[in-house]
Amino acid sequence: MISGKYGRRALLFGVGTTAGAFVLGTRGQDAATASPPSSTPSASGPLSPTPTSHIPSEATAKTDHPFRPVYHYTPTSGNLADPNGLIFHQGEYHLFHQQDGTWAHAVSPDMVHWERLGTALEHDTLGLAMSGSCVDDGANTSGLVPGGGMVAIYTSTEGGEAQSLAYSTDRGRSWKRYDGNPVIPNEGRKDFRDPKVFWHEPTKSWVMVVSLGDRIAIYRSGDLRSWTHASDFGEGKGSHAAVWECPDLFPLDDVSTSQTRWVLTMSIGDNNETHGSTAQYFIGDFDGSTFFPEDDRIRFTDAGQDFYAAQTFEKVEGRRIWLGWMGNWAYPYSMPTEGWKNQMSIPRELTLTTRDGVRLLRQQPVKELDALRGQAVDIGGLSATDTTTGLGTGRVVELDLTLDVSKASDAWLSLCRGQIDGTLQEVRVGVMPTEGIFYLDRTAGGLETVPGRDGGTAQFALRREVAYRPVDGTVRLHVYVDHSSVEVFVDDGAPVGSLLVFADPRAQELALGAKGTATVVSGAVTPLSL
Repeated sequence: MISGKYGRRALLFGVGTTAGAFVLGTRGQDAATASPPSSTPSASGPLSPTPTSHIPSEATAKTDHPFRPVYHYTPTSGNLADPNGLIFHQGEYHLFHQQDGTWAHAVSPDMVHWERLGTALEHDTLGLAMSGSCVDDGANTSGLVPGGGMVAIYTSTEGGEAQSLAYSTDRGRSWKRYDGNPVIPNEGRKDFRDPKVFWHEPTKSWVMVVSLGDRIAIYRSGDLRSWTHASDFGEGKGSHAAVWECPDLFPLDDVSTSQTRWVLTMSIGDNNETHGSTAQYFIGDFDGSTFFPEDDRIRFTDAGQDFYAAQTFEKVEGRRIWLGWMGNWAYPYSMPTEGWKNQMSIPRELTLTTRDGVRLLRQQPVKELDALRGQAVDIGGLSATDTTTGLGTGRVVELDLTLDVSKASDAWLSLCRGQIDGTLQEVRVGVMPTEGIFYLDRTAGGLETVPGRDGGTAQFALRREVAYRPVDGTVRLHVYVDHSSVEVFVDDGAPVGSLLVFADPRAQELALGAKGTATVVSGAVTPLSL
């Protein structure tokens, strides 16, 4: 979906089984290097001396701006928003995304190294090409792609939001609009957008989930051109803090029980209740026409502030992978970058897990990211007691640490850290074991406020919290840091937290902090580069 001068999109936030708290503040980026632990004084007190080890320098990223990420997808120019049309087709991963009401397009062999191809769907006589999805119509059920091809299903806007088709027979390099558009007209609806379509093999039909503002509508089709309404979902279910957008529906295996369940996801627009936009998901069963939730829990998707409109890739054999727009509709195009705005998250592989009888979504970084790793430095055995201990330096790094926090009331990683003009800047991710909290905090991140979506000012310096208790006094924090983002995967990937970060480029330190004692049981800091 889109906002700004091209339209309105309301949204929300989330993670885990419990709604959380709130976020933080930052400004900055730079050196694509990771250095050994340091004993340089800094922060809320000096860093404790630590053993010296060497992390080789990573080649500095060639970017046009110090906040341009190294390994997160960004547009060459313009305003990036929702991922659209994610699909693996003829040996390529396709990423389309919103860019001022058009579909920009990129392809990749691995979801990490992207080639930008320009604009796939421009504006036309039916208005904007808003969010939607792509399918591989190999059997030509639509009659539009003899010999097979891709069909895009998207929201057009002239005369009200409606669902339209475009198609390609040359691996997405060129597109034609279907002359019978729209295939589902508006018929007086206010919010009717973001169709996600997939093939449902048990019923031999195409299924569409599409937002209807306060609910999700499910449609069915045999040919992608003629659609029948099957059911609605949402009344009295989940969070309704704002409009529902960008739905997806897919099966996932529960790794704890070996059962297969269906997951219905959607994003929630900008609102005061969650201090911005967010996303939520439901777990249940699907019979081809109706989604049946297995319980009435509210489950938010991400504990951070900046993960929206996530969509899964179609046609990836044996895996369910998604990525989202790292942004928030409280401040959609307000980041301190020049010529381009916003980035995608890293791709994440999805499964389900069951804890204490409650089923949860589990997100883990895709294995393809491993190819970015340089020489890791083992930091096992380092500890902090009522202080901060240096873990090295770097702004394009991976940290994968298992911490003993059994003797700490608060234990955290201090990232993007440094004394800047006499003031400490840092972003913290950590746990408060006795209080049962996982948090992400950018209140000292260097950027206090940004221009808001509606012309006012939006708070950027915020803290978010969600319910979480370490098992047996240990927690795994698997963290990906890039020039302007932090993504944290806790334990086996539930919960997960995503933040934009604009700390000063000079803020390069990494540290472990604690009230009480926190110890690195095992772990490493690894530089990353393309």
